[in-house]
Amino acid sequence: MEHLKKNIITKNNSPIKTYNTNFAAAFYFFAFLSLLVFAFSSLSSILTPIAIAILIWFLINALSNQIKKLPFMNSNFGEFISIPISLIIIVALMLQIGSFIASSMLELSSTIAQLDLKFYTLIEKLSLVTGFDFGVKFEKIYEQFSIASLINKIIAAFSLIVSNIMQILLYVLFLLLDQRFFNAKINALFPNYENRVKAKEILSSISKTIRMYISITTIISLCTGFLTYLICEFFSVQGAILWGFLAFILNFIPTIGSIIAVIIPSLFALVQFSDLSQVLVILISLALIQFIIGNIIYPRLMGNKLNISQFVVILSLVIWGAMWGTVGMFLSVPLMMILLIILSQFENTKSMAILISGDGKIYSSK
Repeated sequence: MEHLKKNIITKNNSPIKTYNTNFAAAFYFFAFLSLLVFAFSSLSSILTPIAIAILIWFLINALSNQIKKLPFMNSNFGEFISIPISLIIIVALMLQIGSFIASSMLELSSTIAQLDLKFYTLIEKLSLVTGFDFGVKFEKIYEQFSIASLINKIIAAFSLIVSNIMQILLYVLFLLLDQRFFNAKINALFPNYENRVKAKEILSSISKTIRMYISITTIISLCTGFLTYLICEFFSVQGAILWGFLAFILNFIPTIGSIIAVIIPSLFALVQFSDLSQVLVILISLALIQFIIGNIIYPRLMGNKLNISQFVVILSLVIWGAMWGTVGMFLSVPLMMILLIILSQFENTKSMAILISGDGKIYSSK
């Protein structure tokens, strides 16, 4: 298709330059994007373990950098041993989490089965008290939505990750072995000195930003999970450790994760306790923790380093969640951060980086 060109003449008879529109290029771009989304969705079973392995690899390197900051580890010996120590810590935690999920599921299986029945009973009570038939209004929701099945799907997603643990760990191991040669590979790929420096700056910026995001988010998630556990334990909510763990995991999913981390323990409290005022106190306490940590503490720690539009975060969450399920939701923010950093490094794509950013400011590695 030919380029469409047009010159606009002003009063001074000076032409204004206009952009050429190439409809074929736009068509090919959207066709490629559609094929890419289809491929990512179709190959989710293959790509998700690789994506999780890369996330764990970043986490190991982030922990390794913190270990090397210790007084007795800031030497060649610390450089050599920090990665193995980090790997052992992460693997041990993953194995503990796997066994913990299995035992918790057995403990709470009977309670999960009661959730929908308890919810329907509560709706009937509200209908009797108010004189308004909530059952009719929520009938369609009952057909499409089951609280018990939702909880089972969330925990099943983590169980799937645990079942692929050996495959994921193999990927992580080979990534750690290969990272020693990354510098040599970059030198071979970019013989030109300026291009090589630019490539290293982009990769370094991506690596530092992702490590920073993972480190801060992990610390914040640990605090959220621990406080959730304390509240559930204080009110004697069954499975307090599991709810703390879920709050820790779900904190990696922006916005939606925090909401689910409040709703699920509250629903279980609704099954366990007949006093609705006690359930309401638990709900408010959990929501308060999520609000303070998510909206006050977390932004102060991140500052302007996570400069991504909230709309783009939610859109990315929906798209990656549709393609890769729960794993895609976890990876949505790191993937958007990588995309923002890459787009901000080139003049032709800076406009896209500005659209993705939160306040229109982009930070290039120059």
